[in-house]
Amino acid sequence: MNMKKNDKKFLEKVRFKVAKAIEDYQLIEEGDRILVAVSGGKDSMVLLDALNNRKKYFDFSFDLVAVNIELTDVGYRIEKEKIEKFCLERRIPFIYIKNDIKIVNHRKHPCFYCAWNRRKLIFEYAVSRGFNKVAFGHNRDDVVETLLMNMIYHAETSAFPVKLKMFENKLEIIRPFIYVSNAEAVRYTELIGYEPVAYNCPYAAGNDREKFRKLIKDLHEINPHAVKNIFTAIHHIKKEYLPSYPD
Repeated sequence: MNMKKNDKKFLEKVRFKVAKAIEDYQLIEEGDRILVAVSGGKDSMVLLDALNNRKKYFDFSFDLVAVNIELTDVGYRIEKEKIEKFCLERRIPFIYIKNDIKIVNHRKHPCFYCAWNRRKLIFEYAVSRGFNKVAFGHNRDDVVETLLMNMIYHAETSAFPVKLKMFENKLEIIRPFIYVSNAEAVRYTELIGYEPVAYNCPYAAGNDREKFRKLIKDLHEINPHAVKNIFTAIHHIKKEYLPSYPD
């Protein structure tokens, strides 16, 4: 693929951010068997491509396998062939799991049950097949979205960790995409010629995350560095300048 020098540098910049997250948080070690959760969307596919690309630069070896979950009760279908082709071109093993579990009920929004069941199936498969880590493609914007949602809806300052041990330390969730912005992921897919699968879920309009994605765009118009600054602010908490509950 013929590519301009600046475009090649951009791809390396994103891949370096993934490598830096791995180094900063010690996300991958010698002999790890990593199951990468892929939806066909930009974030998970860019993460998969970046991890596969950076493998040769690490001084240790690890295995990568991609997994896609399709829940038939959701109401839309994943472009499995596109994901499979992407993995085949990079010689990455691809696992496809289809399940007809019912997620639509009236107690909570279907998005909650969809996400919960997808993760459950991934974790069960990982543990049963000897994988010790599961990688998710949450990006920097996702952290800020979750932070704002939890502050507004739950009155707490929280998002999600970069790594988390589960199942009595048999499995660890890792998020190597944590330093990459949404805009960077979009440009990356354009440069490698990958068109993300269409997100046409019938329940998307009522998903709170869609509202917060709009809020993120509004913040960007106020200050182009808003999301980056909020992400950085998580690490720069000055408790002495915050109100505290009285004794």
